[in-house]
Amino acid sequence: MSHDYYEQLGVTRNASADEIKNSYRKLAVKYHPDKNPGDKKAEEKFKEISHAYEILSDPEKKMKYDQYGEAAFKYGGGGGYGGFHDPFDIFREVFGGGGFDDIFGGMFNFGQGSRQTGPRKGRDLEYGITLEFLEAAKGVSKEINIRKYEICKKCSGSGAKPGTTETTCTRCNGLGQIRQSGGFFTIAHTCGACGGSGKIIKEFCPACKGSGRVEGTKKITVNIPAGVDTGMRVRVSKEGEPGDNGGPSGDLYVSISVKEHKFFSRNEYDIYYLLAVPFTHMIFGGEIKIPGLDEEMILKIPAGTESGHVFRLKGKGIKKLHDRTRGDQIVKVEVEVPANLNARQKQLLRELEATFGDKGDKKTENIVDKIRKVFK
Repeated sequence: MSHDYYEQLGVTRNASADEIKNSYRKLAVKYHPDKNPGDKKAEEKFKEISHAYEILSDPEKKMKYDQYGEAAFKYGGGGGYGGFHDPFDIFREVFGGGGFDDIFGGMFNFGQGSRQTGPRKGRDLEYGITLEFLEAAKGVSKEINIRKYEICKKCSGSGAKPGTTETTCTRCNGLGQIRQSGGFFTIAHTCGACGGSGKIIKEFCPACKGSGRVEGTKKITVNIPAGVDTGMRVRVSKEGEPGDNGGPSGDLYVSISVKEHKFFSRNEYDIYYLLAVPFTHMIFGGEIKIPGLDEEMILKIPAGTESGHVFRLKGKGIKKLHDRTRGDQIVKVEVEVPANLNARQKQLLRELEATFGDKGDKKTENIVDKIRKVFK
């Protein structure tokens, strides 16, 4: 499935704002969950086109997307645009009504009531975090400070001044909407008197100015599991923005970026390490200490090992996210060329070379050839 927002809406990159909006309207009606009950693919498609429309309908967001693609919205580091709007909110904004059932209820007879005045989940938020290689491989807990809206403690989210009460809106009788019948259709508009809440506040809370929410900074502990990698996201449940009308809070998604390590590299759950080995160990064999994710290990080098040989250490790699097994540590050995040999050392090596002559088995000849290449 395409992740290009223009392709998702079926428009070209030079499409006008009206063309983008018209395409969204057609697709939103086609894939709306109320028209496709129980169809998870349609629901996902509805979310995707809503997200695409939110970006392309905003000139600033569209400009950033055209320049940087999705990356402009993935690693905000707590800044940027944060989370995105509820797709049903976008639908209501475009169609000017309370929901699919309100706009097309006369035609399809879907649902009862309105999403506008019912409980709604709060917005999800996104925060970018950069980890060291070993933190990502072994797991870590991180404390982050994120700015978000919280329920106003002074008025408990009502928006009314403490000691005062809300009253039912007389224009919409508490429904939050004004319904108008237009022949074949019944169209619902958000009540202008109460803003869709169904309640009238005569005296606003001085702390939140009647919004019921205040912006602040919250310290959150995020537990990063072992095995994460760049591009993955960790969900922190209910740490997004608070819901409306008693709805649950949204979630916080922490986007992961991992730094490179000074000598380890990674491919999925395997780690790779390049080991320089003295040529004498390659010839006679020996043991060498090597670093691992958890501790140092001893690698046994068999006599006659050739440069470029690869050792696989089973289960010494990164823990897999979805089970208890681990990847492997891959060690590639290369001959270490000694520097600044003195005259005596060079003479000894020439004498050693001469003792082989043109005889010996194939492996011995290969070793001699390597020594010649190193010291000539």
